[in-house]
Parts: sequence; C-alpha cells; structure tokens
Amino acid sequence: MYFLNFLRRHRKKLLDNPAHHLLRIEISRAALEHNINQFKTIFGGQRIGAVLKSNAYGHGLALMGRFFDTQKDIEILLVDSIIEAQTLRDFGVKKHIIILGYVPIHIIKSLKKIRNITLVINGEQQAQWIAQHVSFPLRVHIKIDTGMNRQGIDATHFIRVAKLLASNAHVRVEGLLSHLADADNQESGYDTQVQIEKWNDAVDLYKKFFPKGIFHFSATAGTKYIHSGQSNLIRAGIGLYGFDTTADKRLRVMRALSLWAKIINIKNVAAGEGIGYNFTFRAKKQMKIATLPCGYYEGIPRCLTNKGFAYFHNIPLPIVGRVSMNLTTVDISNVAKQLSLEDEVEIFSDIPEQLNTIDKVAHYCGTIPYEILVRLAPTIRRTLV
Repeated sequence: MYFLNFLRRHRKKLLDNPAHHLLRIEISRAALEHNINQFKTIFGGQRIGAVLKSNAYGHGLALMGRFFDTQKDIEILLVDSIIEAQTLRDFGVKKHIIILGYVPIHIIKSLKKIRNITLVINGEQQAQWIAQHVSFPLRVHIKIDTGMNRQGIDATHFIRVAKLLASNAHVRVEGLLSHLADADNQESGYDTQVQIEKWNDAVDLYKKFFPKGIFHFSATAGTKYIHSGQSNLIRAGIGLYGFDTTADKRLRVMRALSLWAKIINIKNVAAGEGIGYNFTFRAKKQMKIATLPCGYYEGIPRCLTNKGFAYFHNIPLPIVGRVSMNLTTVDISNVAKQLSLEDEVEIFSDIPEQLNTIDKVAHYCGTIPYEILVRLAPTIRRTLV
C-alpha cells in the first residue's frame, strides 16, 4: 500500500524525469517538418491531413497531435476512434478532427461534447440510425466502397444514403472519401484505376446533392494517383513519419523515429555456453554480452532472435539469444570502448545505412514497417528533438 501511495504522489515526477527511464524514443522535429514540406511541395493545391491513428503509427498520439496542431500546412487531423479524438482534445489539440473508424451507436451522442469534429459514415445501417436519432449538430463524411470491401457504402446506394442524411436537419454532409486497396503495388494499375473510376462517378453524384465538399481517397501510397481522381485532401499517414509507400518512391521523406535503451547488465560468456531461453545461441568463443531492458512487450520483435542488430555509435551489435518479453541480449565483444551500466545503445535507427532501421527489421521479420512501428509500447517515453 505504501508503494502504491508513493506512485500516486510522485507519478508525474517519475514519468517526466528522463533519468528515470531505461528506454526512450526520439522523434526528429526536422524530419517531420521536411516531410510536411515534401507533401506540400509535391502535391500543391491539396490540403494535407495528418493521420494519427494507432498511437500516431507508434510515434505517440498526444506528442504528434500537439506537434501537427502547430503546423500551418497541416489542416486536418485524422484518427480511428472517438477515444483517440477525445485524447487529443484532452491534451489541448484544437485542429479539426475526422474520425475514420466506427463509433458505437450508444456513444454517438458523446460527439457533441468534442469540439470541431467530423464523423465518417461507414455503413448504410449506421447512416439510418444517425438520420433517425441524432438531435445535435453533427458533421459527417460519407465513405464510398469502391472495391476494397471492408468499410463504406456501395456507390449504388449513395442516393438513398444521401437522402436519409439530408432528412435530418441536424446532420451536415461535408465530404466524401474512399480508400485504395492496391496503390502500393507496381503491378496493379488496372485494379486501382477501376477504383478511381468508381470514385470519380461517386464524386459527380455527390455534387448533385451537396454544394461543396472535402474529397479524399488517397493515403500516402495513393498519392501516385492523386491527379487521376477528384481530390482536395490527402490523408498523409506513414509518409509524414518518413516511410515512402508509393510504388514509384517519389516522396523523398526522412525517417523521424529512433529507439534507445540503456544497458542494464554486462556478462562474460565462455565458449560453449548458451544464452537466453532454449539456448538458441551458443558462444563459439569467449564473448561479452550486454542485456537491454526491452523485448517483445516493448516492441522488439521475437523474430529478431539471432538475426537482428542494435548499435553503439557506428558499431553493429548482433542480437544473440532469444528476444524475451522484457529483455534482449546483444554481443558487445567488438566494441573497443569499455561499456558500462546505463550506457545507451540504439535499438531502431533512423539512419538508412544501418542494419537496424524499421524497414530492415520489418524485412528480417517478413512483415511491413507499420506493424513494427505500432507495436512500440506506449509506455516508452517519447520526445521531440
């Protein structure tokens, strides 16, 4: 009980003091500003919306929300849930927010308490409920399913949905959106063009019912096709954080995130001895290892076992032994400097040439950078530098 009371009294002091953290994530302000400028320069005439779903792709919802709130070239923020939207407001973020994901019917009335908000209509039943029950001013965008078959209203049902929503004087339809299924694939131009044709038809139909609108079908990967479809807003997500998912790699953005850990133990391991669970690694000669306070809970994929790297300055440190829940061991035998407890090593780097970039980690693990990023534990301290 004493310990719990101590935590309650001193929680903010403990969390805010960098010395109390064994792990830290740095987010480069310069990289983010460069990436915003790239979108604005390449896609002049398009409004830029910053996507903050999934803890801002692992970069930190509140931190990134407050940063993008200060950027004049970011006009809109986009989140997945009402919880994310309310969190941003709780942290003082003021810019317009679009909720892309589904909001449960029983809490839709809570939207009236969140300032400057837009709800996306993702289905016909949802539209029907809103038309019948909403009794407060509500701004909405209608999502059209152009072929991805996850969310959205079939284009052939648009007129019915538009009339439904227009029947409620409290509901104001302000935009139309869709999403491309295969825009990052160099071989799939035909499927994407079919989607864009359906999209353009839907926009034309929208304009017959509503005098003006925000039209957005493109995330980062879809920007290759931005001039093929009617659009005035780009949903810039992964690209703003420095990952170019376009098929033609046109963005020239910079990675913003790096992850650092303090060494918590150093050991000499004799030849023949095993390291970690199941002894998946055995030393072939005497070696020195360091233990790091992070594992798959913190976002270090277990698949990096015996094939990933950390770095001390420019020296790669191979991961040896099983990545476990909160611990990872690395080989520091080749570091000439005498390492000590709490010296820092870099787990994930924003330097493209290194072996521990998010892209390379994703490749080692047979997945995509998104998955590595969003699994970074929200408890890790994140700072803009």
